[in-house]
Amino acid sequence: MGILDDLKNQFDAQKADEEKEKLKQADLLKFYQQNLHPKMLQLYKFLNEFTEHLNYIKTETNVSYPLKPDGSMQEFKQSDYKVTIDSANEVKEINLRFDCRLNEPLIFELENSERILRYTDLLHNYRIEFERTDNKNSNYELISAKFKVAGPISVNVILQGDIATSSIHLILNNFEKSGLSKHTYKERHITEEFIDDFGKFILRQNPQFLKLDIADEHKEQIRQNIQADLQLRQQEIAEADRLLKLEEEKEAEKKSWKNLFKKTD
Repeated sequence: MGILDDLKNQFDAQKADEEKEKLKQADLLKFYQQNLHPKMLQLYKFLNEFTEHLNYIKTETNVSYPLKPDGSMQEFKQSDYKVTIDSANEVKEINLRFDCRLNEPLIFELENSERILRYTDLLHNYRIEFERTDNKNSNYELISAKFKVAGPISVNVILQGDIATSSIHLILNNFEKSGLSKHTYKERHITEEFIDDFGKFILRQNPQFLKLDIADEHKEQIRQNIQADLQLRQQEIAEADRLLKLEEEKEAEKKSWKNLFKKTD
């Protein structure tokens, strides 16, 4: 066999693999559009009405987080729901956001630099607003600190349609504790009963909701993608928080200039 024959065989094999991959992707997309996309629309419709009703009647939902320095629970009140989607034409992501607020700021003092820094890291993980006033000795070593934790804790409940795995992922950020967790469901799981239980779960009325799991044959494939996906999602949430803060700062600056002009007049 000559070099050209060898190259032609490689060319034909690669083209065949590419065509096979295209057909596979087309089948996956078709399955998503016919089976999972209607489920995403059903979930969005539910969450849209759900948040509208909750914000109007101002349902009071109490939730506790292990936020105190000793690891014990602190009570918050959950409110201010908002749901968004990535596209009105082909929904692949639904993001429900709400805040968990304190009745009043937490104020306490901690000693021991290691304990202070560890608790500071915890607050940063929650992305909760707080102030820390340090007390240092003559050698500028941290010996104690006073904390004022104002809140709120911002929570994300994200539903993500995954064409590649024909799944719907539920990603929780700061829901029960700091950070992210991810849970995966198939088309067959998304029933009226599932959606009703999901609503109760959001209102902290169904702690068993996450017990539902996927079939064993899908677990390994999804497990391999979870770690990288969670890291990317964390970066996206951090960037969204940064942009929101910049927007708030711009608004505050505008108000400051308006007040200055009023005084000048």
